[in-house]
Amino acid sequence: MSVEQAARDASRDWQVSTAVVRGAAHELTGLPLQDAAGYREISGGLALAVADGHGNQRHFRSARGSELAVRAGLGAAAELAATLAASQQPADLIVATRAKLVPALLHRWQRAVQEDLAERPLEAGELRLVQREDQVTVPYGSTLLLAVLTSHWLLLGQIGDGDIVVVGPDGTATAPVPGDPLLDGQRTTSLCQADAADSFRLAAADLGSGPVAAVLLATDGFGNAQTAEPWYPLFGADLLRLSQQHGPDWIRAQLPGWVARCASAEGSGDDAAAALMIAGPPGWSPS
Repeated sequence: MSVEQAARDASRDWQVSTAVVRGAAHELTGLPLQDAAGYREISGGLALAVADGHGNQRHFRSARGSELAVRAGLGAAAELAATLAASQQPADLIVATRAKLVPALLHRWQRAVQEDLAERPLEAGELRLVQREDQVTVPYGSTLLLAVLTSHWLLLGQIGDGDIVVVGPDGTATAPVPGDPLLDGQRTTSLCQADAADSFRLAAADLGSGPVAAVLLATDGFGNAQTAEPWYPLFGADLLRLSQQHGPDWIRAQLPGWVARCASAEGSGDDAAAALMIAGPPGWSPS
């Protein structure tokens, strides 16, 4: 499944593509697709999000939880776009995000979970999976990766595993969001935990001093399929080369196929979701 959009900010075109593919292992075992991705135009810019539902028995509605997570992240970004854009320094943007955006998106997600439960109360089989200490959001547990582009800032936020990669005009790729020592390949931080706000990791970039040519958000099913470690430097170089050869529109059209290969039995076998924002002229242009 893929959704492709194009958007424009004040100075350039941005080609945006999102793709979500059910993993081969999930198809084999009958598990549902538990990843989600989305895109939204906001005041003066763009917002992209991907999410990965946890999928084990305790989080038995995480497929729905990841959908609600993407919706909550994009909604909060749209609501607070003007506030974020008004920041004067990267540190100010981080403070505003921590104080306003993170609480807003958590509130949106928690409210959406409660509404979903009101519409679809837990069935007897589901109730047996709930542990006594669980909050109502635990069955919907999900990660969330969010990118917010304004006229001057690029804001990145993440809870849980997955990768956010920023590519410069020369093809240099970085992963600017700080790591999380709690992630060990078996456990992840989550929107459903009581202290979720404290587990968000943030990064901000001033587009005036450092142009950005592409931003990729991907769940762990994408990154785990890569053979190189770290994989994103090669990704950035390849993205630059392919964009120079074919143009950003071609790159956008290829993303669903790339994600499908990652989710295949030859890749990670896991669900994979990605959202890619790539700059058109004057950043990169076909040769």
